[in-house]
Amino acid sequence: MLSNKARLQWAGLLVPAIAALCAHAAPPTAPGASVDAAARARVAEYSVVNLGPDTGQAFLNARDQVAFATWSYPEPIFNGFFDGRRVYTLGSLGGSYTFVQGLNNQGVVVGQSQDAAFDYRAFAWTAARGMRALPGPTLSDAHAINNLNQVVGAVRAEGQMFYTRANRWNADGTLTPLGPPPARLSAARAINDSGVSVGDSEVQYQDSHAMVWDRAGTATDLGLFGGTQSTATHINATGQVLGTYYKEGRGIGFLWSRQRGMVRIGPDTGDQYVTALNENGEVTGNNLVVDSDPQYRYAPFVWSAARGMRPLPLAGAAEGRVNALNNRREMVGYLERTLDDPGSRRAVLWNDVANPVDLNTRLYRAPAGLVLYSASKINDNGTIVADSNAGLVLLRPGREGTAAPVLGAVAGGAAGGSVRLGQTVDFSVNFVDSAVAESHRAVASVNDACAQAAPSLREQRGVGDVSLRHTFCQAGAFVVKVTVTDRAGNATQVQRRLVVTDPSVPTLTGSGALPPQSGKRAAQSVQLSARGATVPMRE
Repeated sequence: MLSNKARLQWAGLLVPAIAALCAHAAPPTAPGASVDAAARARVAEYSVVNLGPDTGQAFLNARDQVAFATWSYPEPIFNGFFDGRRVYTLGSLGGSYTFVQGLNNQGVVVGQSQDAAFDYRAFAWTAARGMRALPGPTLSDAHAINNLNQVVGAVRAEGQMFYTRANRWNADGTLTPLGPPPARLSAARAINDSGVSVGDSEVQYQDSHAMVWDRAGTATDLGLFGGTQSTATHINATGQVLGTYYKEGRGIGFLWSRQRGMVRIGPDTGDQYVTALNENGEVTGNNLVVDSDPQYRYAPFVWSAARGMRPLPLAGAAEGRVNALNNRREMVGYLERTLDDPGSRRAVLWNDVANPVDLNTRLYRAPAGLVLYSASKINDNGTIVADSNAGLVLLRPGREGTAAPVLGAVAGGAAGGSVRLGQTVDFSVNFVDSAVAESHRAVASVNDACAQAAPSLREQRGVGDVSLRHTFCQAGAFVVKVTVTDRAGNATQVQRRLVVTDPSVPTLTGSGALPPQSGKRAAQSVQLSARGATVPMRE
């Protein structure tokens, strides 16, 4: 039971955010199922905004704000929030670990963070109030938040050390256990603005079922649909639920509603993973079409009860994936020109089932050498989050990004990121600024304790580059960082991981950073994370 003081503290974090929503934005309403001509034609060009130093997980709201977590060994996880103008660093509850997992339209971010006592706690964060632990047990995790500031996830079960059960945190600081008690583990993974949440629960040992919990916390068991396990991962405003059931090691998507029950997405003999659900009941996902290691191939699709499954065109690429869709049936993902070659990936946009648009061809005043590999989110404004060779970026439709300079990738040395001990490498970073009369300064560093040279900067009318020469004096994994700042103090940083090898020391063959996951292993990791327990990640 929470004390009155704890309830007031929790409510104090959320009430200002509710007021901000009323002042600035309302939850988006779904347009009709048809895609109008203006929506199809509006893809003209995008301004780029640098967000995080690496690729990672991101959440995009209706106000073009982004919460994200990016990571690349040996750097720690970087958790940030972009408010539309600048990026904030979230920090932690006092420990060394934080991981962002949700965002609402008021700009409230939720996730899990380690505190000073080394406990892993669910948290909520706002730019105005910072980070606060959610009330309740010391082992907890927040997976999602709705626009009424109700948060769902899991908390330590009574009498348990490691096992958690599904839970909802209410805006007034009270907790609602989502029942019934599981055999071991349960977790709520999404919630709509009606307070209905979805997830999964072990009804018996190693027998997890997809669940829907109403506002009172009462569960509806969706069953297994002929499989061995199931989970629910998305819910829209009308209460339609998207999930996956597993049969003979294969994942098969389903859409559930109280009116129609469970409807299978695609054939029962298939293998797929579903990625998004919009307010019109439309679903995106990827079907496994070639099941052979290492060349697994997936084919992207959009599905609805009215139209069934429709493939998304690949425009001659070997493979493609769709990651997200909005209420205008605009979808984003990537195409891979050469099979199992992450370097050949390009971020794309589909307008309905029309041919994909390579987003790299639609960038306004982008730095030379910037490459968008994959797009992960899109909202109804057409704003997109994408992974690039310069880290996580935001693509804003039109010619207005932010006041900060836009930086490209750190170039130089071997393409795979391998450097020999004693080697001198010339690095460079291109940048642009929307203010052509602006001037800049640059700083650069390599965290290897070797002699550091000052970078040089050249620029003319808002376009410039930074150069750095560095000699590597010790072996190991290091990071090159370059920051460009304008006269007003607006700064952008990019980085690159390098592995310095000593030729005199025998090592395993191969070097550089691990490429993004590809093929069936990547899809399986998505499926397993959806099925798994709430287990704290460690850096």
